Amino acid sequence: MTKWDEIKSRLEHLGGSVKLLADGHTLHLRKVHDRKKIFVIVYVNGQVKGEWTKAEDENPVYPEARFWRPMKRAAYKKKAYASAKRAFGKKEADRMVTPRVVGFVPDFGTEGAAVAHLKKHFPDLEILEPDLDASK
Repeated sequence: MTKWDEIKSRLEHLGGSVKLLADGHTLHLRKVHDRKKIFVIVYVNGQVKGEWTKAEDENPVYPEARFWRPMKRAAYKKKAYASAKRAFGKKEADRMVTPRVVGFVPDFGTEGAAVAHLKKHFPDLEILEPDLDASK
């Protein structure tokens, strides 16, 4: 079992968690719920700070936000493309409806999404605590 599969399996059930070490930061991933929505939240060094959500030029302002999900939004909806194209031209209308990173949020919809993000950006991370169920 690879470390990525192990992380996914530990986050498979509600309340599952795993501690990781990536780029000198301790990450704690937990699968939680907010009444109707189930998601994976990422704590960096035991914290989630609102100021870490800021982005400038589609990059995080704070280094802790690198571990979070980039939130992409477009300035205008695709429905407004035709009228924007008439008013501003094709090039500007394309830019207006293209999603860009506007911030970073500490949650992922599924454990697979969290693992895919970590695998892409932090391939050399380590699992800190051993799996207690592996001996069974």
